[in-house]
Amino acid sequence: MLTVRVLNPGLLPRALRPKAPLLARAVRLALPRARGEVSLLLLKDAEMRRLNRRALSHDYVTDVLSFPYAEGTGRPGEPFGDVAVCVPQAARQARELGHPLLRELVILAAHGGLHLAGHDDHAPARRKRMFAAQERIARTLLGK
Repeated sequence: MLTVRVLNPGLLPRALRPKAPLLARAVRLALPRARGEVSLLLLKDAEMRRLNRRALSHDYVTDVLSFPYAEGTGRPGEPFGDVAVCVPQAARQARELGHPLLRELVILAAHGGLHLAGHDDHAPARRKRMFAAQERIARTLLGK
């Protein structure tokens, strides 16, 4: 079984805080065979920029980052990986794309989970498959 802990749910707008479990479900749906624990960190712009700079040497805010851990025994509570989502960046993207913030957050949580599962979005064909998978997860959870 995979446990997903949502860290910093207070960064979500008040109306969306009760929906934080949907973000955890998005990660679990992206990792159907995973065991252990994933931390889903909700971050502000400055925190995400620092993390992106430290992890990838990219000095800008990004929407989502994933950090897989080495495979372990799959015991409950054993770390599987981390997903970091930038809430303000998600809000900007949701406005640009013309859909609700909750949808964008679910998509980003799923995207991060898919990266932990080994998906990559660098090649166009792989990006298309990954984006289709995250859209399926969003439709499953949000019905849209």
